[in-house]
Amino acid sequence: MHAHTGFETRHDACDVLRTHRHDGAYAALVIDGSHVEASADGPVDCVPGTLVLHPRWHAHGNRFGRLGAKVVNLDLDGDAVGDTLRVLRVHDAKDALAVFTHAPHRLPELIAACDAAPTPTPTLQPWQRTFLHELEHGEQDIASLAQAAGVSLAHASRTFVKSHGMAPQLLRRELRCRRALRLLVEGWPLVEIATISGFADQAHLTRTLRAATGAPPSRLRRKIKSVQDAALATALQ
Repeated sequence: MHAHTGFETRHDACDVLRTHRHDGAYAALVIDGSHVEASADGPVDCVPGTLVLHPRWHAHGNRFGRLGAKVVNLDLDGDAVGDTLRVLRVHDAKDALAVFTHAPHRLPELIAACDAAPTPTPTLQPWQRTFLHELEHGEQDIASLAQAAGVSLAHASRTFVKSHGMAPQLLRRELRCRRALRLLVEGWPLVEIATISGFADQAHLTRTLRAATGAPPSRLRRKIKSVQDAALATALQ
């Protein structure tokens, strides 16, 4: 795992960052204050000592607490953290800060010494759980899902923006993109990826991934393969 030099970001009290996407993998260490990170993974409570490892192309929003927050970030190369969000707790915040700012090569050592934070488990009402399952696996339109859940479309939208950082339609797209990217890493043919991930066809898959990541699937596959080849070469040295 190769990491660059850490950089600090400060956020004002009660600040809100709308859902945004990071092209590269990165690690974020909370130094002071607090915030909630909301994504398709559900809400993550971030307090001092929380270390969050974000995979490539992760989309999330942030709501900062009444004291704001100070966060140190490290950009990571390639496929350094896999394709799953990881939330950890550091034992020694001072040492962790030193790793981020002066010794990023020690990041794997720091991660190995961390405790896993509780897996994000958003508090959802029963209708939300059913709604979320259908978003990912079903084909019903959003209005029909809201009607079946017995809530208004506006209420469903507000609820998911708060818990997952995005309205249902965008959340559905995000879940499908994630599945497609995982299959892309595994080398599946594009036509099959489109079908399995819930896209109308390969053209729909291409348009959606280009909008989400800035590159079509064919280019993403080449980038992924180059990263995998580089990692293999390093492991064999």
